Amino acid sequence: MRGLAAVLLCLMIASCGQVPPAQVPGSSTPTSDSVTTATTTPSIPAPLPPSSAPLPPTLPTPSRALDPSVKTVRGTVSAGVESGCTILTAPGEQYLLLGADPAIAVAGAVVEVSGKADPGAMTTCQQGTPFHVSSTKRG
Repeated sequence: MRGLAAVLLCLMIASCGQVPPAQVPGSSTPTSDSVTTATTTPSIPAPLPPSSAPLPPTLPTPSRALDPSVKTVRGTVSAGVESGCTILTAPGEQYLLLGADPAIAVAGAVVEVSGKADPGAMTTCQQGTPFHVSSTKRG
């Protein structure tokens, strides 16, 4: 079956490049010796005129309050085991705070942060679930 498909493919490719045979001398059609080929450049289509149809209305961006992945967590801030890492310990969970206000999220402070947990984020802090903070307040 494969061999037959390969043969058919070769025949199709070979037939695409065939040149018509030379005409018999004295006939009304020119022979291959007297045929000149003209080169043509492909035409580029003209750009379409601007549409007069109105654009569809844009949808407003939903607020963070409507985004189900945004959450607010309250807990106590502590320094992480790695330098520069800030951890929020909440009931039953530890979060690695990414982007929290450093003036508010200091070790020992009770804070409330809003943002999104990102368990797949790569960090060097080695503890807590990474949490991208959008707002920080004393809590």
